[in-house]
Amino acid sequence: MARFYITTPIYYVNAAPHLGTFYTTVVADALARYHRTQGDETFFVTGLDEHGQKIERIARARGMEPQAYCDEIAATFAEAWKIAEISNDDFIRTTSLRHQTAAAEMWARMHAAGDIYAADYDGMYCVGCEDWKSEDDVVVEAGEKICPIHRRPVERVKEKNYFFRLSNFADRLLALYETPGFIRPESRRNEVASFVRGGLKDISVSRMKKSVNWGIAVPGDPDHVIYVWIDALINYLTVLGGPDAVAHGGIEQATWRTAHHLIAKDILRFHAVYWPALLMSAGLPMPAGVFCHGYLTVKGQKISKSMPATRVDPQAIASDLGVEPLRYFVLREYTLGGDGDFTYEALLQRYESDLGNDLGNLLNRTVSMAHRFQGGHVEAYEPTDADASEEVVKIGRSWVIRTAGANWKEFSPAQALEACWKLIREANRYIDAKKPWELGKNPQRATGPGSLNAVLAICGEALRTTARLIAPAMPGTARKILHQLGRPEAEADSWPTDGEFAWPGGRMETPEPLFPRLDPDKKAGLIAKWLPTEPTGGDPSTIATTARTTPATAVGSPPAATSSSTIAATAGPGTNAADALVDKADFDRVDLRAARVVACERVPKTDKLLKLTLDIGSEQRTVISGIAAAFAPETLLGRTVMYVANLKPAKIRGVVSQGMILTAGD
Repeated sequence: MARFYITTPIYYVNAAPHLGTFYTTVVADALARYHRTQGDETFFVTGLDEHGQKIERIARARGMEPQAYCDEIAATFAEAWKIAEISNDDFIRTTSLRHQTAAAEMWARMHAAGDIYAADYDGMYCVGCEDWKSEDDVVVEAGEKICPIHRRPVERVKEKNYFFRLSNFADRLLALYETPGFIRPESRRNEVASFVRGGLKDISVSRMKKSVNWGIAVPGDPDHVIYVWIDALINYLTVLGGPDAVAHGGIEQATWRTAHHLIAKDILRFHAVYWPALLMSAGLPMPAGVFCHGYLTVKGQKISKSMPATRVDPQAIASDLGVEPLRYFVLREYTLGGDGDFTYEALLQRYESDLGNDLGNLLNRTVSMAHRFQGGHVEAYEPTDADASEEVVKIGRSWVIRTAGANWKEFSPAQALEACWKLIREANRYIDAKKPWELGKNPQRATGPGSLNAVLAICGEALRTTARLIAPAMPGTARKILHQLGRPEAEADSWPTDGEFAWPGGRMETPEPLFPRLDPDKKAGLIAKWLPTEPTGGDPSTIATTARTTPATAVGSPPAATSSSTIAATAGPGTNAADALVDKADFDRVDLRAARVVACERVPKTDKLLKLTLDIGSEQRTVISGIAAAFAPETLLGRTVMYVANLKPAKIRGVVSQGMILTAGD
């Protein structure tokens, strides 16, 4: 029997779940559900990282003990994952006794290998990241060294720590990266290999208890606690019984060797550099690999618990729309491995088009016509040679089963679902072509090829196949489809057999809309309700449809305006709004084009400027833009922007800026 072990990161308890944690967890859940349909011995783990200086400070600020605070947040995660239909087999908390035991075992194994030693640390630390920072990791603003992720000053730390001899593992790590598929996608493997080739320094793996009290004590030295990130990584072994259990072989080690760590790119270094080195030191085998997905952004900004404007509450959406449309959206909309920008409009568009017009419509038409013309009964039917040329039969009989399965195996949920929707769309086209409502006018109930029963049976089997294929993504919807088809809901737990496409016969249930239509007022009301409170106010519908980033300046021109009042305000002292207006002839002179960002980097020695290379179709151009405070360079790669192509070039910091990109603010 094959094994499959999938993990999410254990989420930091500095805030409740948000869309980013929902995304990672739903992807892991869908992968686990797929492997269960294959009969694989599947183990799916998520949980919480509860130690560290940040948690200690948050709890004290709220007048709580750290453990009580962690218990409170843990309850919100448990409820969120229940609502999201997460099927995890274990839920690990780093404050648990079993984890403290596992962490002590891991420390002892590394210490015995001679890879732990004491030394003085003098450097920078970001409490937000719970990570040590080098000069290359920070930016300087107003004379202060700032973490570019949390936009807060780093702290200077000088204390005696225990260190791990990471520098000894460079060659072994590089050899590991040659293992096919150990780090995916390939671009992340190259990134990690480049980091290691640049030289590894030993890392601090403890904090003095007088600085950080909330953590697991270092074995044999109660004056120190294990560095929170080292503590956290060990969780993947804790759930299998700990490092010693895994080292001894058996089921624990067999399961561990199939472990896939699903993570976001901001923690790639911890999982692809530090973690394998720690395992090597402890004498433990490697997991199957690390799959690194991109960021979900809101208005171009990485979702952050500390930035209310990027807050998207999955539970609020689920309470109004249902959780399954949101599960489908994050799995279908974004290619796993790349970045993606979230908008409520895109979510509702998928709801209406994919779920309502395609899937919901196919189910409703099929079941309704079965009741209208045949009393709900659709007799058993296996497509004959006469049906074999129909696209819906060709796709449903084999292609979609193989294609969707291959994509789930390769961690490609978006492509797996797209294959399913090809079957759904073909089934809808089949109905339009065969016109069963015309066949239903014939009182003779023939059952052969081309009959009304044959058409309804083929559509019923297409829906039955679809339900079983989409069950990893939308388990509740799969069961509802099967129920309306009169089939056992438990069929959702098994994958269709390749080559078998035959309706088994039976009576269909009363049709009920799966995804009720939303009128424009309802959609606008939902968006307004879901939007986070913006400190600048404004019309919610305008913010939802036009806001992409915080106000930013395109270098060489005035700030990009977001409203007529802003235009008037930037026109200059003594200028009224009417004087700032332009006529159509002026506007016609502006050459606006859609351009794709093919490269982006920070301008050295500046805090606000980015250098972008734009592909405008006929050529590539360079633009300097003052949006570094709103966008990390990597979040812009591959995105399409609006570009003023005929703006007079300007030389900025020694670089000729050939135009301007347009941005909007809140």
